[in-house]
Amino acid sequence: MNITVVGTGAFGTALADRMISSKKTDNKVLMFGINKKEIKDINENHVNSEYYKKKLNSQLTATANPKKAFNDADIIILALPSRFVSKSIKETIIPNLIKPVYFINVAKGFDFIENKTLTEVVEDKVPKELNLGVLKLSGPSFALELMQKQPTLFVLAARKKAVADKLNPILSTKYIHIETTDNIMGVEWVSIIKNSMALFMGIVEGLGYKVNTRALFFSKALSEMKQILIALDINTDVLVTPAAVGDLFLTGTSKKSRNFETGFRIGKANKVTKRLLGSFATTEGIHTVEKLTSFGKSNKLVLNLTNMLYNITYGNEKPSKVIKNYFEEAYKQL
Repeated sequence: MNITVVGTGAFGTALADRMISSKKTDNKVLMFGINKKEIKDINENHVNSEYYKKKLNSQLTATANPKKAFNDADIIILALPSRFVSKSIKETIIPNLIKPVYFINVAKGFDFIENKTLTEVVEDKVPKELNLGVLKLSGPSFALELMQKQPTLFVLAARKKAVADKLNPILSTKYIHIETTDNIMGVEWVSIIKNSMALFMGIVEGLGYKVNTRALFFSKALSEMKQILIALDINTDVLVTPAAVGDLFLTGTSKKSRNFETGFRIGKANKVTKRLLGSFATTEGIHTVEKLTSFGKSNKLVLNLTNMLYNITYGNEKPSKVIKNYFEEAYKQL
């Protein structure tokens, strides 16, 4: 299969390097990007030194030429920040497609301009005659550990499970293990919600709370995920998959997670500083907070963690005070 990975960032590079030799076949993997320095580095030195020192598979190549990237593609993997997915599809990918392909999105986020999940964005932007299927690949996965060949479990979701089952052996490798599901909207939404929950978990640890309390909030985060899924009329079985509890564990407990690290620094400072505001542009969780808070109010949900996070990030309240008030209110209700 000809696989084109859109994006030469850390995760796109790691995923592309792993997918050259799959369980079923040897894939031809090409990376597409706009950073000519990175592309030259990959092609000439077999390394993406912007992110890794480790050598890449010598068969992995990269290009900035959209015709070369998409004319022969069978599978297109979207490894872009969520805010760039719509524009990339509309302006770069679709004009250069000459046959139908599978689209696999690995970005975890929401299109706040179009007010849609990324699956819905891809489905809307790609003409039916060029679309073999839209899929979501998600799960607990740090790019660096993929590069280090750490065994990693993903969930591959599609509207029809048969589509995900068909691509599973093409994408599975010795180090990439995949479960499949038809609950693509469930996978989409838990990947969105967990960004905010990871941010909150970082704040809790930054404030100095120990494992007992962090486990308490981890459980509450899953409960809020469940409430939101039910309100969206989405099957909650997704909560026990790697895409939900697995990814929340990964991003809600490690400083390798951008959302967790931002939250940790907020907790340490016990406030949202101007310096921290600068990092919010690349922190998906911050942008999700306002939407989830509004959604919770509209649907009369009890989203305590989301509301606390809103009060901290948008209301400029001290994190320590917000969480102390939460426990005091919980005690009163006993």
